[in-house]
Amino acid sequence: MGGAGFIGVAACKELMRRGVETIAAGRKDRPYGTFTSYVAFDRTDEAQLERALAQTQPDVLLDLACYQPDEVEMVARHFEGQRYVFVSTGVYPDLHGKPAREEDFVPLSGEPPGSLDYREGKRWCETKLSRLANFPWTVIRPPAVFGPADHTLRIAAYIQRVADGGPVLVPAETYEWQAGVAWVKDIGFACALACDPRKDTARNAYNTSFEGVSLRDLIEGIARALGVPARLHPIPFAELPDGASPYGPDPRRGAGYVIERARRDLGFEPSALEDALAETLAWYRVAKPSHPGYANRDVELALAGNN
Repeated sequence: MGGAGFIGVAACKELMRRGVETIAAGRKDRPYGTFTSYVAFDRTDEAQLERALAQTQPDVLLDLACYQPDEVEMVARHFEGQRYVFVSTGVYPDLHGKPAREEDFVPLSGEPPGSLDYREGKRWCETKLSRLANFPWTVIRPPAVFGPADHTLRIAAYIQRVADGGPVLVPAETYEWQAGVAWVKDIGFACALACDPRKDTARNAYNTSFEGVSLRDLIEGIARALGVPARLHPIPFAELPDGASPYGPDPRRGAGYVIERARRDLGFEPSALEDALAETLAWYRVAKPSHPGYANRDVELALAGNN
């Protein structure tokens, strides 16, 4: 579910490469030329969800689109296969520079409020899963994911600033911390690994990300690939203009992920940053996307000149 999305396409391609019969699902009609099988339905309509699961009878259900806890409960009522793989996000509390381990997530208490943003919705989804007895769930937890066609354009924010030759504002407190970033192909790979019924992953969560890559490393890697200098300009995090550094890192958050559990249980290993940037830059050169925060570039340059 969510198979036509950013991570979903990468996951479907990796599953099909492995010879797995893969059926993508989403609300819209089938995207041309991407999948061997596609089912369109509205997952928020429980009757449609029940019919789609009865029609396809999946052994494994990979869910990339859910961030509302009632939708998790609907899946649990109707999915009868071997494994439900839920793709989450950075659900951790403020860790103030400590790298996040899977056990740092603490299920929430009570019942969810009526309105939830993406991150809080994922936290509540994981909370609901933790309360379901005998339900075969596995969780993949990626941080910020980049790659070609990233609709958030966060990676483009850094490419644009490096490419224009001006200073790139970064948070002085954290730009050398491990950053919470991952390549879309790696997360598609992790999803495929989690779907493998030969791996014992029941009721476990797995961090999946780059290892040891800081914001400095990311920006300097972009600069090397473009053949230009990296002009990092550290300033206090609180003084960063909106959109200047969309990956943060916010000093209140954790310093990246510990991925040892995914490495041990799944066989996950992140790719080289250079490979991820080469593919992403190839897309950027053709598509020429612009991050919304780049509209304030003059403010950033003035701020850099005054510091």
